[in-house]
Amino acid sequence: MTATNVQDKAISHLVSFFRKEWSGAFLAIIILAVAIELVTDGKPFFHPTNLMTILNNSAAIGVVAGGMTLVILAAGIDLSVGSVMGMVAAVTGYIVSYWGLPPWMAIMCGLALGALIGGIHGTLVAYIGMPAFIVTLAGLSVWRGSAHLSTGAQATPKLPDTFDLFGRYNPFSGLRADFKAGELSGFMEPIGAFIDAHWMGFFRTFQMSMIIFIVFFILLAVVISNMRIGRYIYAIGSNEQGSRQAGINTKMYTMYTYLICSMGAALGAMLFLGRAPYAKSDYGQMWELDAIAAVVIGGTSLFGGRGTVIGTFMGVILLKLINNGLTLAQLETFWQMVVTGLIILVAVGIDIVRQSKSAEKVQRMLGVVAVVLALFAALTPVSALVSSVINLHEHNSMVAMQLAGEKLAAYQNARLLDETALAALGATISDTWLMSLAMLALVAGGGFAAWRMDRSIAHVVSVLYFVVAIGLVFSGMAAAAPLLILGSFAMLGSSFVPYMFARARELNEA
Repeated sequence: MTATNVQDKAISHLVSFFRKEWSGAFLAIIILAVAIELVTDGKPFFHPTNLMTILNNSAAIGVVAGGMTLVILAAGIDLSVGSVMGMVAAVTGYIVSYWGLPPWMAIMCGLALGALIGGIHGTLVAYIGMPAFIVTLAGLSVWRGSAHLSTGAQATPKLPDTFDLFGRYNPFSGLRADFKAGELSGFMEPIGAFIDAHWMGFFRTFQMSMIIFIVFFILLAVVISNMRIGRYIYAIGSNEQGSRQAGINTKMYTMYTYLICSMGAALGAMLFLGRAPYAKSDYGQMWELDAIAAVVIGGTSLFGGRGTVIGTFMGVILLKLINNGLTLAQLETFWQMVVTGLIILVAVGIDIVRQSKSAEKVQRMLGVVAVVLALFAALTPVSALVSSVINLHEHNSMVAMQLAGEKLAAYQNARLLDETALAALGATISDTWLMSLAMLALVAGGGFAAWRMDRSIAHVVSVLYFVVAIGLVFSGMAAAAPLLILGSFAMLGSSFVPYMFARARELNEA
């Protein structure tokens, strides 16, 4: 087999791979995971306990995003899932703590409440004809306010252990305890011995939240791929009027999507309660943003009709990887919210580019992705520098006001810093200004490469990304390095897009 034939087969396989909606998320997960493995010390990223921890942490928001997938596939939107999750969690914890309901009855009431809310949303959207954006935006406020009102916005006492069955409960812990107590016999004894021997290396982080998360997505994928409701949801999202003319009860199936979505939010509430010590009405804030981000990152089109449940699963994992990386990089939560919004914009842009099937647009979009990833990596030193400069400026402003004879209010006095705090700010500015400028220059270089779309420039910038990533590892900012490595691959890949498109067309015409 000649080198040309091998190359052509590789291009054909790559084209086939990238036609799948979830391909981008899958590739990003692999590159990020390998990069994290290479640049971090301690337990390997691919260690089973670490992977299971990621799945456990992804479970609650993942189930919510799974329900959201159906709504978006049908060309709808649900902005209320975070508030629904918070209300169900608060009410479930409230009635089990203060009304004395048995835990399982309270759980069933919570799931039923989610179904009721979904039915209300679906009826208003599908049968009354109200815009989904307005209905669920109103729901975002109504259900959050109702949660606060019904529980007094107070946290409940510690929840019963029954809730652990949705979260931290380990199905192997009892078997291990029986083995250590010498209560196993027959064929169960070697099983208990095996679990005990591999407890720290594997079974310790095996929790019910992970099992429920995986089973939920398997069932959802089977329903969407093999049942009538799945085919009809895709049809409605692609062309609602045509689906109605073809005899599909579009109103009923549209209502089903909102029903399943809110029930997913209710199940997500149970998974969250399974890992939280108490219930509170402020749970789930901004989860609607995370759920939408996971869906669109996974390749589901916000315009409806295209996407997969497995793509959403990968989108959840990728979003968790990015958020965890930013947390390890000590980036504030508010900056992470900014990052999540940018991720949604980029994901929607990728979807639009994918539909255009233009080599030039795909090349430019990969360049933009590389720039955004470099910006994410730059946020760690830049945010520290900007915050320090602002705090120092506010202190100096308050001092100047005092010298001018003005009386400071309490909130202004809070801006005055002692010598220790001032020294810390000075040290932060001294340590981060050079790295911040270098990272911003790298972002600008990536932007220039994305604008020019020159192959040589893209290669140079790709190498610079990788070199700076290695520099971050040795400068104590290793957590941001995987983002730059992923950006390096995106920039490098952009340079090969025109050739791959041209060769793929030649192979199709041959």
